[in-house]
Order: sequence, then structure tokens, then C-alpha cells
Amino acid sequence: MNEAALIEVLRASSDFSSVSERSLGELVRSGTVREPAVGTEIVSQGEPSQQLWILLSGGLDILIGGEPINQVSRPGEVVGQISAVSMTPATATVRIASASTCLCIPHRALHQLFGAYPDLAEALLRSMAKYLGKR
Repeated sequence: MNEAALIEVLRASSDFSSVSERSLGELVRSGTVREPAVGTEIVSQGEPSQQLWILLSGGLDILIGGEPINQVSRPGEVVGQISAVSMTPATATVRIASASTCLCIPHRALHQLFGAYPDLAEALLRSMAKYLGKR
């Protein structure tokens, strides 16, 4: 996927719909597109996550205590944001459920972007609040 296509996926997501194209471009450029193998844990409950993951295609299983609680399959969904932003242990495990493509953003890059792009920081904080409100 090229940068423009990645920005379109993010813009279509409710989490990023109010973020400027410039901010989304910087987010995309700071990350890496990855295709982890099915079954790979990209976030492990109880361990700090060094990156935030944005689903571009495929499906992710969310587990707490080893028990499945949710599945994520909408492009643009964000996982690992609580741990990546706060550097606290992850509240859930995220496992690749089917052939998936994700944008992976290192936490250091994420924190640098927050200072320069407040609309992006606000969007990710809203995403965290949405998740915490469901718990």
C-alpha cells in the first residue's frame, strides 16, 4: 500500500476521521507496514508494548487471561494504544487471527508526533477512552 492508500484507510476510521491529512501522513511515514503470521501475538497482556498497531486488513483476536473477548476486523482499528502511549503493561493480548496487514508505529515515534500534531494525540486519546469505556 502506498502512503495515499494508507491515509485513506485511516481517514475512513472513526478514530482518525477528524485528523488532518498532514498529521495522518506523518503517522504513516513514522510506521512500518507489517504482515505478521497468523497466530502471532503482537501485544502481550501484562507486558509493556513498544508499538501501536493499526489494522489495515484481516482480523485480530483480543484476549484477556487467555480467553477471547473480542475480534477486530475493521480497517483503521487501533490496538495496543494504552500500553504504547502510557508505557504500562498491556491490558489484553492481541493475536493475529487471519492473514492481516497492519501499520506498526513505534512508541517513541508516537510520542514525538503527539508534540507536533495535537489533532493526532487527541484522536488516539479518544480511542483509548472509547476502549476504557467498554471495560
